Amino acid sequence: MNSATIAFRVKPEIKRRADKLFSRLGMSTSTGMNILLMQTIEHRGFPFPIQLPEEDEHMPNAETRAVLDRDMAGLEPSYGPFNSVEEMLKSALDMED
Repeated sequence: MNSATIAFRVKPEIKRRADKLFSRLGMSTSTGMNILLMQTIEHRGFPFPIQLPEEDEHMPNAETRAVLDRDMAGLEPSYGPFNSVEEMLKSALDMED
């Protein structure tokens, strides 16, 4: 794929924060800037915001992240498979105790 290079100056702190944000959104800064440019052209002006929720309210907290990490590593399964809905509900209710 052919590409063109756009170079512009930005304060180091702005670049660091943008790199971190785009990384958390699952993309490179280059991809984020391409999206911004494409949407700006499409909207003939600045597009809708692409942002994280305030205070990361929808992001898992440290405890939830640790459980998810253990589960994904196969160290501590937190789900079925279950043979029935009743078995699943019993398991869920037992986890609340």
